Amino acid sequence: MNVQDIHQLLKARKLVVIDLRSPEDQLSGISAGAVCCSAEEVLDQRDQLLANYQQIVLMCYQGMTSQSLCQQLGHGFVSAEGGFAAWQKAGLPTEKPKSDPLKLRYQQQIKLPGFGLQGQQKLSQANILLVGAGGLGAPAMMYLAGAGVGHLTLVDDDEVSESNLHRQVIYTAADVGQSKVIQARNQLLAMNPHIRITAEEAKLTQENAADLIAAADLVIDGTDNIRTRYLINDHCLVSKTPWIYAAVSGFELQVAVFTHEAGNLCYRCLFEQLADDDAPNCSREGVLGPVPGMAAMIQVTEAIKYLIGLPQNLRHGMLSYNLLNHQAKVLKYPPNQRCTHR
Repeated sequence: MNVQDIHQLLKARKLVVIDLRSPEDQLSGISAGAVCCSAEEVLDQRDQLLANYQQIVLMCYQGMTSQSLCQQLGHGFVSAEGGFAAWQKAGLPTEKPKSDPLKLRYQQQIKLPGFGLQGQQKLSQANILLVGAGGLGAPAMMYLAGAGVGHLTLVDDDEVSESNLHRQVIYTAADVGQSKVIQARNQLLAMNPHIRITAEEAKLTQENAADLIAAADLVIDGTDNIRTRYLINDHCLVSKTPWIYAAVSGFELQVAVFTHEAGNLCYRCLFEQLADDDAPNCSREGVLGPVPGMAAMIQVTEAIKYLIGLPQNLRHGMLSYNLLNHQAKVLKYPPNQRCTHR
C-alpha cells in the first residue's frame, strides 16, 4: 500500500500503522498516528492485533523488512511501500514517538529469539539473592543490574580491601575499608536507577538463610566457602528455589545449576563430604582476575535463561572450563540415590 493511501485511511481511523524500526531510529520521528512495535512483538501478538484491527500496516525504513514480515503473518497485514523513507519524501506528517525508556534500554536483548518483552518483564519482576559480593558476586551483580533484574538482594559482611580490586571490578580504590554491599548498592543504582537493591551487611547463616532464600526467585552463589554452599543447597531444596553454583581457582572455573525437580542432582550429590580445604579456593590458591568474571558471566547467563524459560541450561551437569588451554566440558552426573537431602 502506498503512503498517500495509508495517510488518508489513517486519518479516517480505518487502519493502524505499526512502525517496526528500532527505538533509536524512531527517535527521529514516526508517521503521525503510528504505534511502535518490534517485529518479534508483532509475531507474538498476531492474533490479538487481528482481533482489534481490520487492517494492519507494517512500516520499516524502506519497506523490505515489513514486506517480508507480512508474508509470514498472512491475511490482514500489508506493507507500507517505500517505508518511512517514502513517508518523509512525500512530506506527510510525523511526530515524536511515545517511547518507553526501559524498552530503549533493553532493546538489544529484547530482540533475541525467545526473549522479547515477555522475557524482559519476567526479569523486571524477579528477585535474585546474591550470596557474596566478591570475585564472583561483583561482576555478577553488574550484569544482573544491566540486564534489568528488578530486585537484587546482596548478602556479605566483608569490607573492600586493596587486594580485592584486581578482580572485584565494581569497587574502586576509594571504596577500600567500606562495606562491600553498601558500596555495591550505590554503584548499581547509579548504573540502573530502575531496579531495587537490598544490601544485607551479614553472612548467610542458619538464622537468616531460610527467610532470605524463600523470598528469592533464584540464588547465585558468589561465595568461596564450602559450608555456605551446603547451607544454600539445603535451604534451596526446602524452599524449592533454584541456585547457581560457581567455583574458581587459578585459570579454572566450574558452574552448575541446581533445581528441586525430580531427577536433578543437588550440590551434595556432587560434593557429598567436602571440607573447606578440599574445595577450589581462590584466596588460598590464587586466581587470575578475569577468571571469576568469566564464571560470573556464565552464572548470570544461566540465571537469565532460567528465569525467562529458555530450556538450554546446566541443570543436568557441571561446566568445567580451563581458560589457560581453553578446554571445556560439561560433566554429566546422575542424582546420588543415597543423598538424603534431595
